[in-house]
Amino acid sequence: MERTKSLRKKLTFAALCGSVLFIIGFAVSAPVRSFVLFNQIEKQERSTLKNITNRAENYALREEERRLTVQNEAISNLLSTEFRLISEDVSMLRDTFVAFLEHPERYHPRALPNALYEDVKSETPYVHFSQRLLKQGLNPQIEKEIKAGSNIADFAPFFSDYYKCVFFGAESGYTIAMYVMSQPDDLVPVSRNPARLTYDPVSRIWYQEGKGYVGTNFTDVYRAQTGDMTVSCISPYYVNGKFHGVMGVDCSPKWVNELVKSIAVDKNDLYFILSSKGEVLFVNFDSDAIRVTLGVDIRNSEEKSLANIADKMVEQKEGFDTVTIRGKDYFIAYSPIKNVNWSFASLIPVENVYAPSIEIKDHLLKIKDSYYSKLKSSIVLVVISTTVFVLLLLFFIFRRIIRLSDNVVNPIIRLTHDVNKFAEGNLDKRVKLDSHDEIMEIAESFNSLAQKLQDNIKNLSEISAQKKRLDAEVNVVNEILVNYLPDNFSLAEKYGFDLYAKEYPAKSSGGDFFDFYMLDEGHLVVSIGDVSGRGVPSALFMMISKAVIKSFCKMNSEVSLGDALHKINNRLHEHNTEQMYVALFIGIIELSTGRMEYVNAGHYAPYVYSAEKGTGSFLIDGNIDSIMALNGNISFHTRSTVLNPGDMLYLYTDGIISDRSLKGEKFDELMLSEAVLKARKNNLTSEEIVDFSYKTAVDFIGRDSFTDDIALLCLQRK
Repeated sequence: MERTKSLRKKLTFAALCGSVLFIIGFAVSAPVRSFVLFNQIEKQERSTLKNITNRAENYALREEERRLTVQNEAISNLLSTEFRLISEDVSMLRDTFVAFLEHPERYHPRALPNALYEDVKSETPYVHFSQRLLKQGLNPQIEKEIKAGSNIADFAPFFSDYYKCVFFGAESGYTIAMYVMSQPDDLVPVSRNPARLTYDPVSRIWYQEGKGYVGTNFTDVYRAQTGDMTVSCISPYYVNGKFHGVMGVDCSPKWVNELVKSIAVDKNDLYFILSSKGEVLFVNFDSDAIRVTLGVDIRNSEEKSLANIADKMVEQKEGFDTVTIRGKDYFIAYSPIKNVNWSFASLIPVENVYAPSIEIKDHLLKIKDSYYSKLKSSIVLVVISTTVFVLLLLFFIFRRIIRLSDNVVNPIIRLTHDVNKFAEGNLDKRVKLDSHDEIMEIAESFNSLAQKLQDNIKNLSEISAQKKRLDAEVNVVNEILVNYLPDNFSLAEKYGFDLYAKEYPAKSSGGDFFDFYMLDEGHLVVSIGDVSGRGVPSALFMMISKAVIKSFCKMNSEVSLGDALHKINNRLHEHNTEQMYVALFIGIIELSTGRMEYVNAGHYAPYVYSAEKGTGSFLIDGNIDSIMALNGNISFHTRSTVLNPGDMLYLYTDGIISDRSLKGEKFDELMLSEAVLKARKNNLTSEEIVDFSYKTAVDFIGRDSFTDDIALLCLQRK
């Protein structure tokens, strides 16, 4: 209450004193003050106008530098990421193709259309023989190599949406490739004369450059057989340590422009891309000095400022500078594109940057001229009218001073009270005033802030609840996957068999699985598989595949294992709209004799230890059958072997042999077999062999987590 009285007194006294002093001061100094004020305003306006213009220009320059620099960095990082992903695709295709060539006996021979003799259309994998190869003659080794390497056709369709061409050119003179043409019925270039009869991969630019590369690399832009401008990501490939050829993919330069447009802030931005040779690869504006002309190094341009910037771009530097092109000044930001040694630059005319500040200056000059014109004619009228107005004002001030103090103080007291209630925890508390002034605006701002705070608390609670529910659901999925795998390892113990299996999942749910169960009283089924992809969809397809395989094997025990898998494959393929597949090894063991019938459907061959020989080998006798679920009506071949007393069967998925160490070395099948053989010769149990082989892989790569799931199964006949 004391504060309220004090405030009222202060308001009354201030209003009274201010009014009296204003009247006295105005009466004494009005003429002089008006003259001095006029001169000061004019002087201040000139200074202010200059400062505003300078600040506007500096601000515009800083903002444009920031925008171009940030935009350049974002576009460069985006392009670098895209080129890295392309390199990873090429590395994966190269390693897969080399695996076909190094171990052709593991894969079903494949015959592709020969573009030398047949018309091959867009998106159709094909093989082509050069005249040099035909003159030398096709020996059985090359024929076997081509048929094995042709299995890469299963992978080519997955990349048709991203690349114009996937190709493998061998030193011996044959080519395996797939083109994506403009129209589905267009013939690929080597199906048309004269390329059909003259094409030889070793004569191509990409082959000559790629032969000297180490790993993947990008070519400069060149004109492809189709006549289009193309850039290729290529890599040499080696078979059994010897150079064998060059492979790669073709990318259309048009996608670079699309990527830049997808992130550019202004569609009118000017930009170009420079190669490591100083050649302009892409440009989105017309200029005699900057245009796409292969073989022209703009570091030799007559435009000296442009040549200096080009030197810095070729040296992979980044920065912001000015450049003059044909007498016109530009601001330019440039930054390197990693992985390809290119550089990206954005430009904007200097006049465009300073145009807003010039517009502001012109506008202020108009306002200033208008203002002074009116000020001169109104200054006398202002002095007279102000005197009359102040006298009247003083009269009304004394009448309303008390009411005014109440109108100011009472809402403040009410506002303070309601804010304190809200601070004490009453979040529903709102301030209700009817003052229709700034204090009411403060109250409304407080109410808006309180409502937003209350809404945010509610939203955070809902988000937290949803996250907990999602985390719980993911945990349930992982728990189901773990519990879904069998763990009764004593099934065959009474028949003298030691069985153990374990799965080592990656960070997310995956599609690797193992299974074992009694087909009848005397036969044990063991299987291991790998479903394509990862995550919950892969895990669900794994569970369905595992259940279908088990149920069909039990229901069709009277037919051969190959015929049973034929039915299983048709069932899995029937509703496989997502084009997922299963690589599977399955065996049925007669426990009394150790005889095992098995089928390998696209899976890695198991490792078998022979006690009689004292050594082991991979179980490969004939071609491995096709993977399951992708195609229907596929035949599977039943083969057999015998596990004698002391023999061992070791099954694994590719996760254990797919990772590399920090030095880039791969833990391959040979290292895995050596670890398993060492464990077996030390007379370890099946469980100990599984643990030892996994620990050996972990020690080699230098970390305890793998990028893919791992499933291991070991069966020993005592």
